Amino acid sequence: MKNILFIPFLLLVFLSFSSCEKDDSLDPRPVIQDGQFVRLDITSKRLNVNQSETTFFGGTLTKPGSNNPVVKYNLYVRKIDIYGFATDFVFLRTITTFPADLKITLPEIAEALNVPVSSLVFGDKFRFYGESFDSAGKRADFYSLSATIQGTPSYKQAYRFITDLTDNSGMSDAELAVYDNYTSQ
Repeated sequence: MKNILFIPFLLLVFLSFSSCEKDDSLDPRPVIQDGQFVRLDITSKRLNVNQSETTFFGGTLTKPGSNNPVVKYNLYVRKIDIYGFATDFVFLRTITTFPADLKITLPEIAEALNVPVSSLVFGDKFRFYGESFDSAGKRADFYSLSATIQGTPSYKQAYRFITDLTDNSGMSDAELAVYDNYTSQ
């Protein structure tokens, strides 16, 4: 007799859980731009203050996937000094051929910021912001990425990254290896 009462209760519980559907309007992720992604494999992490004419920051800029529609990538830069004062983002360059060897020099940054190279000093940070476009002009940027890609350095997104002006001669390879250029800030 107890089994007869237990079976309808179990059936009611099962049906109540099986009828639930996910409400997509509650999904906090931004709209994903299918396949429109640019990756930066950084090979030179920091700018050396003692070699202002020859030092560079950069790596290889790629558009992964065989059906990746990216045809143009714009890069912007801003400077944050040791006191926290930040400039506005200014246009740095456009890239239309992939893969590209991205080498950003101090003179190039100074020219974009419209300041002399000598005004860029030890401790300055440089934040970069990128945006990509497909052939129809559809734009993708950092906010087009999922939260997972935004917050995981191993994805090497090329939409928001950072470097600083330091004295690399005082840093070990282990210290340089720990430095994370793919900040979510």
